[in-house]
Amino acid sequence: MTKTATEVIEEVLAEKAVAPETEVREETDVKKIPQRTPPKRGLCRRCGENKPINRLMLCYPCWVKSELENHGWREGMPHPDWCHCEGIKDHVRRSNGN
Repeated sequence: MTKTATEVIEEVLAEKAVAPETEVREETDVKKIPQRTPPKRGLCRRCGENKPINRLMLCYPCWVKSELENHGWREGMPHPDWCHCEGIKDHVRRSNGN
């Protein structure tokens, strides 16, 4: 005897309805999951130099530039007053104070 399409679909749906109930999932213990530390040195994604990097895989000068670019800053413009970056070559601030 041949089965109609609706009978086949009903059988498949019935099998899928039973399958999740038979599966038993073990909860993983969070303490047993290995904690991976981000790299401390490596190639920067932006400049490609081997320097200390952060979790974003950017060295400090490139991270500062990317943060400034998110706020409308472009290369060659002076850094805004709220930028407190230190030790960047050719660093120019709007006001150096007295």
